[in-house]
Amino acid sequence: MIYKYRKYKDIDSFVNNNPKTKKDEDYTILFKCNGLDYQSGTFTNKCFGCLFCALSDPTMLQKFKAFWGEDFIKEYADKAFAGTPVTLPNAKQSIKNPTKNLELFTRVDETTNIQPWASGLVNHMCTKPNRISMEVPVFNMDYDRNGRLDICSMTDTDLLTMESKISLDDALKDERFIEQRYKYTIEIEKSTSNYTYLTLLGGKETDLFPVSSPYCSGKIGGKSERFYSIVIDNEIPFISATALWCLCCRYLAYGDDYAWDVFLKDTFSSSDCIGLLSSGKVIYNNGNISIVPF
Repeated sequence: MIYKYRKYKDIDSFVNNNPKTKKDEDYTILFKCNGLDYQSGTFTNKCFGCLFCALSDPTMLQKFKAFWGEDFIKEYADKAFAGTPVTLPNAKQSIKNPTKNLELFTRVDETTNIQPWASGLVNHMCTKPNRISMEVPVFNMDYDRNGRLDICSMTDTDLLTMESKISLDDALKDERFIEQRYKYTIEIEKSTSNYTYLTLLGGKETDLFPVSSPYCSGKIGGKSERFYSIVIDNEIPFISATALWCLCCRYLAYGDDYAWDVFLKDTFSSSDCIGLLSSGKVIYNNGNISIVPF
């Protein structure tokens, strides 16, 4: 579906709800995923079940279930966070469909794919009304280059921000997510202390598993080892796109316990939780990294 957000001049304006204009901006992924016929409101065989359109209203959710199966969401909700990585569903049409699943969709075109997709999910999987915005400017005089927070969601009390990367390779290419963590959170804390800051990573989720995991595909070139060294040393909490999708399945199947303003807030308030993957919470304790199902 087509959702709406407003633009803000900086993060303080977003937190305090002072938009640049009263005009809403539209955003969607429909014209990139081709999974929904917007004119008829029906799902097509190119839909890969990302949940973006299913969240807009109960009618769309029922259409989604009719297309994928009544138990589709619950089945994935129950597979999620159980100790093993979740294999994402593929679109029913694979021929001439370059984006047959969410992994392929999130690994390209940050501003048109992973960013609006994640914004749509967090805007709806919340216990309270919340405002959403994208690319919120962040000005920090200690850095030559100003930044933009990719995804922001704000309730009356809590802020969720996500800096999105299309893959682990993309994150490690220039390692800008280290600097972004510091300069963004400094400015956020001038406006609110009730926030959760995460780095969201798309693409191949198994690249993000620690090298001790049998599922890790990031051992070649030391990618996974380098990633965990960075996130631990710089205290950068992360979430995979697959885990966010799984959390949305849990939210739709089991309710507010899995809303971002409850689950993500509580999960990442624990100092030993450094990440969330589809297999569980990534815990760092006494020099050891483990994945804990829940």
